Amino acid sequence: MKTICIRFFLIALAITTFSCSGEDGIDGIDGVDGIGGADNGLGILALSGRITNEEAAQIVAEGFGTNTHTVLITNTSNLTVLDLSPISSLVNLEVLDNENLQNLLLPNLETAAVNISIRDNPALERLDLQNLKTVLGSLTISSNALLSSINLSNLVSASGVFFSQNPILESLSLPLLVKVSGNLNISNNENLISLESGVVELGNLIISGNNNLPSINLPTLESVFGIGISNNLMLESISLPILETVSSGGTSNLNFSGNTNLTTIDISNLTTIDNVSIERNSNLTVFDADALTTVNSIRIFRNSNLISASFPNLENSNSISITQNEALTSFNFDSLTLLTIGLTITDNSVLTALSFPLLRSIGDENSVIFTIRNNGSITSISFPSLVIFGDNSSGAIDIRESSLETVDFNQLATISDFAIISNTLANINVSSLTDFNALVFNRLSTAAIDSIITRLVSISPAITGKTISIVGTASAQALTDIETLRTNGNTVTIRG
Repeated sequence: MKTICIRFFLIALAITTFSCSGEDGIDGIDGVDGIGGADNGLGILALSGRITNEEAAQIVAEGFGTNTHTVLITNTSNLTVLDLSPISSLVNLEVLDNENLQNLLLPNLETAAVNISIRDNPALERLDLQNLKTVLGSLTISSNALLSSINLSNLVSASGVFFSQNPILESLSLPLLVKVSGNLNISNNENLISLESGVVELGNLIISGNNNLPSINLPTLESVFGIGISNNLMLESISLPILETVSSGGTSNLNFSGNTNLTTIDISNLTTIDNVSIERNSNLTVFDADALTTVNSIRIFRNSNLISASFPNLENSNSISITQNEALTSFNFDSLTLLTIGLTITDNSVLTALSFPLLRSIGDENSVIFTIRNNGSITSISFPSLVIFGDNSSGAIDIRESSLETVDFNQLATISDFAIISNTLANINVSSLTDFNALVFNRLSTAAIDSIITRLVSISPAITGKTISIVGTASAQALTDIETLRTNGNTVTIRG
């Protein structure tokens, strides 16, 4: 709200400044008492319809003055060249739907108090804004079918910057741009092959649908509220080497998705982020976030050639979801101690082992998610430090793995429901388990059944009212202990 109020104040101040620039009572060249004087000019210059180049030049020469705050160039059919060299500052500039406008010159424009919008000019080839330094509102250049040259060599700051659907634009250079408080959006510029910017601070960075852009390198970017880099078909590398923070209070994303040729991502200094999403980057083989310590959520989805994902210094997160990465063989969460919502790992067909060595707590009193399914090659699952699961009286561990051999939850004492569905499980360590509602294990080796039943029958005071279902062949001692469990008021089902 404070930002909006400041914006309206600046707009009002700018218009007031323009409109009060002449002293009352001083005659203009062709007016009386400052009214209609050529030095003051018109507040709004409007060019439209069948206006010619000569007519436009005359209107600018006669109508521009210190009062001029807005220039509107809209729906012209004969205008081909427009030179607005006298203009150094405006509140608002709109250049829209001009059928034959080829060249727009604003070489001396330095500031715009509100917006600059240059859109839907099908013949525009060249745009000269070489001295533009500041736009307090948004700069929008979009849907100009023949635009091949944009000069913004001195732009320093803006509230928003938008370049979209300029299909033959090949190069975009913003060498002095330091800060964009809102969005920097570069989208659907089909032939863009070069992007240069010295930006340090951003609201949101959106780079999408630029099908020939080979690389994104922002070597000075330090902080941003959100990043979305998606569907850039030829993009091979993303370099954000000094970026430290991607955050806006829990809602912002670092989203790299649908970049089918992407092989390299450098976020080596990133420590804090709200949400990470790595999706459908079919040539990405490695993703490292080595400096990251805090993140709300991580989603790694359908990266068909991703072999490894590394978060070695991540200490806490809300949720982690790793699904449908068919080449994934390993990931690293070796420092993770807390997940406040949960964990989902599914359909990673060649993943062989899953380990969270320091993870002590999953979920909270409101919710907990724990799903590990259909990772066809997993043989071992290890959570050796897990103590707290949800509020310890609700929520379920759900594991369904066809090749699973070993499971370790040796510090987990309390859980509502614990289900493991596997045909090959030989060893399960639940040596601290004392309180639960239901256990479902399918299928266990005889040794594993003996281990579990021995543990359950030794709990003191004796458990009662529990449901236990096991598939496998129990030893004679286990069958005896099962009867003891039943006598104590538990429902125990065992099937061979």
